[in-house]
Amino acid sequence: MSDETLYAINEGTLPLDVPGTWEDQTIHVLRVPGAGRATASLVITRETLPVGMEVGDYMRAETGRLQATLPEFTLHGRVPVAWPDVTGEALLTRWRSTEGTMDQILTCRRANGRRLLIFTATHPTPFPTPVYDVVMAAIAGFVPRESGSTGQIGGGG
Repeated sequence: MSDETLYAINEGTLPLDVPGTWEDQTIHVLRVPGAGRATASLVITRETLPVGMEVGDYMRAETGRLQATLPEFTLHGRVPVAWPDVTGEALLTRWRSTEGTMDQILTCRRANGRRLLIFTATHPTPFPTPVYDVVMAAIAGFVPRESGSTGQIGGGG
């Protein structure tokens, strides 16, 4: 099997043609260890941006969806995100989960055409400043692979 049909993940490769005949819907969940208590998490998901929709449209639609589905959802701020190649905006939100009130950062950006990467960081309220700073730096430090390179975005290989 050629390198063009190997799909890379953190632990190795799979003989799949991504994005040729398979679509990457990978979810990465990264969590600060917490010895049994709720801590910070960073979740990275992927979607294809619908034709005619731009990133701002997606963010507005997602905010509406969250307001309709998350108990006590509030949008309490917006902050700029400066990636090496584009700028964006992160939404600072708060909502109530079964574990208590959560602070959440939500932002997204394009990667290779209509591919959308969604970054969602969550921490029990309040989001400690040092953890917030680390999470925001990690999100802003994302560098997309060049289009056509081996090892697809879903992989961490």
